[in-house]
Amino acid sequence: MIDDARTEEKRKRLKRSSRISGHSRFFVRAGIIIVLAVTVLSVMSVGVTLADDQPLPVMTISYQNGTITAIYENTFDIDGRTYGLTPDVVMLDEHGEMFDPARLMVSAEVKFHVKKEQSNKIDKMIVTLPR
Repeated sequence: MIDDARTEEKRKRLKRSSRISGHSRFFVRAGIIIVLAVTVLSVMSVGVTLADDQPLPVMTISYQNGTITAIYENTFDIDGRTYGLTPDVVMLDEHGEMFDPARLMVSAEVKFHVKKEQSNKIDKMIVTLPR
């Protein structure tokens, strides 16, 4: 009877310890998974290249390239040809941010799209200022 009690006590201890180690194994595995997930996400978010600073080529397929050669009150010249801006012109810098037309300067390189109805009115433009 004493042997049965001792054996029963040993079984209870084994069951308790296996439960504790089961929980600790779970937490270790969960911790490893979280660390791996954080590592993968951080590596993915750091993948920045120099090409990211350039406008997408698809956006500028129908655009013309040029350099501003003169600026007047309401118009400006690009490679010697005079252009005006439509009232709803979309003007962006090389990073895709809004660009104020007042910041235009001679020798700025531009990619521009002219309105179909009027070949001398620009409705979209990407400006790269000289550095």
